[in-house]
Amino acid sequence: MLPMIRVSIAMVCIAAGLGARISSAAEPLVSLLISKVTAEHFQGDVLVTCQAVIDNATGHELVVRSNFFSAFDGLEIVVTNDEGKVLEQRGYIDFQSPFKLDGRDFPLKQGKTVKTLTFILSDIPEGIRSVRVRLVGTLPGSSYKRILSSETRLAEIDKRDVK
Repeated sequence: MLPMIRVSIAMVCIAAGLGARISSAAEPLVSLLISKVTAEHFQGDVLVTCQAVIDNATGHELVVRSNFFSAFDGLEIVVTNDEGKVLEQRGYIDFQSPFKLDGRDFPLKQGKTVKTLTFILSDIPEGIRSVRVRLVGTLPGSSYKRILSSETRLAEIDKRDVK
């Protein structure tokens, strides 16, 4: 009877170890972060600027394909109020013109790549003093197929109107 208990305990330990490996393999290899966010009034709209960080931990360079200007072109901003209601959702490329119709490649080396993204938001109701900002999107044309989503960050809207 004792050998049977030892075998059962060994199987449980092996299964627990495999479970740990499986769960760590499910961790995303690319993450999207916002290291800084600001918001200010701008000619009747709200201008939101995010310091976006893509952290590539795949173990190899990723190549993103875009008709526009960067590896960040597949991202969009989701802006909510304090209750979580979506006020506006806008793509980073919404105010850009295509650079090259057949697209071009943008390498994302291993580690962190940082870019400042600016969004002009026209649907933020007057009187809103703060918004919650999140970035979501993909890396188009790359071998990484998961959807990226940053954490949600609070942005106080600067009261002065920048002209």
